[in-house]
Amino acid sequence: MSISRGASERARVPATARGRAQPRAGMLAASLGPAVRAELTEAGIWLALVAFGLAGTALLASTDISLGCPRPPWHDGWAPRLDPLVAVPLAVAATVIALTAWWASTIRPPRSVAFRLPWSVLLLLGYLGSLAFSLALALVTPGDLAAGLRAPADLLAAAGAVGDDPLGRLAAYTSTTPHAAAGSVAVLPAHPPGPVLATWLLTRAGLHGAVPIGVLFTALGALTVPVVCVAVRSLCHETAARRLVPVLVLAPWSVWMAASPDAVTAALAALAVAIGVIGSEPERRSVWWALASGLLLGLAALFGYAPVWLGVAVAAAYFVRRRPLLNVITGLGALLPLWLFYAWGFSWPDGLALASAPRPSVGAALAWIFLDLTVVVLATGPLAVRAARRLRLTPGWPFLVGATATMLFAVTLGLAEGGAERTWLPVFPWLLVAAVAPRPRPARPGDRLQAGSLPVILVSLSAIGALGLRLCLGGPPA
Repeated sequence: MSISRGASERARVPATARGRAQPRAGMLAASLGPAVRAELTEAGIWLALVAFGLAGTALLASTDISLGCPRPPWHDGWAPRLDPLVAVPLAVAATVIALTAWWASTIRPPRSVAFRLPWSVLLLLGYLGSLAFSLALALVTPGDLAAGLRAPADLLAAAGAVGDDPLGRLAAYTSTTPHAAAGSVAVLPAHPPGPVLATWLLTRAGLHGAVPIGVLFTALGALTVPVVCVAVRSLCHETAARRLVPVLVLAPWSVWMAASPDAVTAALAALAVAIGVIGSEPERRSVWWALASGLLLGLAALFGYAPVWLGVAVAAAYFVRRRPLLNVITGLGALLPLWLFYAWGFSWPDGLALASAPRPSVGAALAWIFLDLTVVVLATGPLAVRAARRLRLTPGWPFLVGATATMLFAVTLGLAEGGAERTWLPVFPWLLVAAVAPRPRPARPGDRLQAGSLPVILVSLSAIGALGLRLCLGGPPA
């Protein structure tokens, strides 16, 4: 009897274990199923928006509406092709996606691989991934191998014309620079003199040639990814910031990051926002942080006219943390570089007037708004749909307020017409902050274990979208 009872108990143990395992497997399937379905739904919405935007673009191109430029959009033109070098960005994207998928499969609360990987190491990997993806996409630009890595020709020409008199160039900037036109490809009308002077300083320091300067611009622009994640970590929480890294690394706007002075502007503006947000933390001596944030905002304003409005994100963060008086310090800090350049002869408002493209008609203005929104849909990728659906769930809403203010300023003054893909480079990363917001909202404030799942499918589609853009867009002007 004891032998048979022992045998029956041993037989029941596997059955019990299986009984316990089956509910766990069912729970896992139930938890993964809705997440996958949500990603597929968001991917479908994005593809529908892309199709609608491209169809509308083709329709506008066939009408007699005068947009002020020969080919809408975008000023690189369209040149569909298949380049054998596409294997390089594919390899980079596949590596990032594989690591992201592995990371997603190993996340188990309360201890996950996400938290065992040092934060500084993750930021470094994010920077290297962003730099590698931008450089790899540049390799498939139409033309020779280095075509996508060259700094803009008009920027180099303007820097060469500075000679030994940079202050004289500043004083004559608004009187010698032509007025911007819609779809203009030139750096000078659409930008303050910051990129010209920076390029002049680089040549004086011994860095010559369009490719070395373009690669340096790309390397500086790649800093945007870790800097944005640092700001998100401060205002949201670390889990959201960690899960944002692969989202930003493979974003489609990487197509325009290579060799662009606007990539440097994006890094400066992101650094200004991050320093302001971190400096407003309760344990900081906030005055010096607020001053540094303002100085960087002012410096970013000398590289691009619209990004200064990202300061609205800093102001909103100050109010969230009940530090409203820091706005005064940051505002004064932002004005200092502008006052200094004014003393040297450059009027920022006069330059802004030059950069504003005139609109020939109301119809053209509405058409450009549609075209610019199409650019946003393409540049931010399918993660923008998830971000829009989770907008009210993110504690990082100040970033979205600042990004919206920047875009409205650019649209109102015509700064983005025909060049939204580069004018809004400093804005695009902030539009995706809500993509890693939790759904449903955690039961406890600051819950770090429900920061939103890693959207591997959407990240993969985002990388495919970047490759598709690069293979359909033409190359930069000679």
